[in-house]
Amino acid sequence: MKILQNNTTSNVQNPRTCNCINKFTCPLNNNCLIENIVYQATITSNESNYEPKFYIGISESTFKKRFANHKKSFNIKKYEKDTELSKEYWKIKEKNYTPLVTWKIIKKCSPYNPNTKRCHLCLNEKLEIAQFQNNTLLNKRSELVSKCRHETKYTLIKHDSKD
Repeated sequence: MKILQNNTTSNVQNPRTCNCINKFTCPLNNNCLIENIVYQATITSNESNYEPKFYIGISESTFKKRFANHKKSFNIKKYEKDTELSKEYWKIKEKNYTPLVTWKIIKKCSPYNPNTKRCHLCLNEKLEIAQFQNNTLLNKRSELVSKCRHETKYTLIKHDSKD
């Protein structure tokens, strides 16, 4: 058997970073397909004297998937309490002002590793929250003591010994 083309090397050398139809509307400057990142969202408003507020989050999957969940919480009222960012977004909307959210990557980190039992994503998110100097951070300080949510996919939750 003869291999006609080896596609694996071309994908590793040039990984696709964005699949937005309009590259100018990409939320992350043509990097929306990046994975395993700590990101920062900045929310502003056309309300006079509104001071920008910041939110720090993580995305193990592509940022575009995480962004879609944020968009859902910005557009559908029943999801308004999903994150502190969406709560702030709805506060601005309910005052009849226009919220604007911009996004940036803070760090790229490795996800949970079952061998070391460490999640650099969660650790770096906590570090960024703890080191944030301004009092305009939307994240709750209680996030600093939360358990890694990526670890659970490596555990056996329900094991049936009859299998």
